[in-house]
Amino acid sequence: MVFADKLRAFGFSMQGKEIEVDEDLPNFFDTIKLSMAEEIISENNNMINNYGFEPNDPDTIERLEKASMPKRPMQGTPWY
Repeated sequence: MVFADKLRAFGFSMQGKEIEVDEDLPNFFDTIKLSMAEEIISENNNMINNYGFEPNDPDTIERLEKASMPKRPMQGTPWY
């Protein structure tokens, strides 16, 4: 790599293998509160109706529409 020496000079290292991170988090759709799911759906519909822009994948909206009461809901903001 052309910049490998320069990056090493600043303390960065180059690694060939991909790092795999297991965050041990439950599935988003199994933990989202119904009120949060409705908020995302409403925002999506508002964007489509008023601006002609679809900010979320249709598959995501479909899964949110089928969401049920979670056994252990997530706390705080589900997205950032």
